[in-house]
Amino acid sequence: MASKEYQRMKASGEKPKTDQPKHKRLIKMLTFRVVPAYYREIEKVADKKNVSTSKLIRSYIKEGMKRDGELSDREEKDFATD
Repeated sequence: MASKEYQRMKASGEKPKTDQPKHKRLIKMLTFRVVPAYYREIEKVADKKNVSTSKLIRSYIKEGMKRDGELSDREEKDFATD
């Protein structure tokens, strides 16, 4: 189960773009489980928006944190969704 954008990136050999070294990205990694039915719906939205499922989920989390006031302007810049 992967979005079309992720499958395209994988097929072309393209790697996700980031300026941070891998060990720093892993320190900030968040892991959670999504019910398969919800994941399929998230995949559909990701396909329509032409983004990876992972990027869509990260942007949802960031928007929710901004809306709830849990993310300051400085922290928002550190919260990478790209």
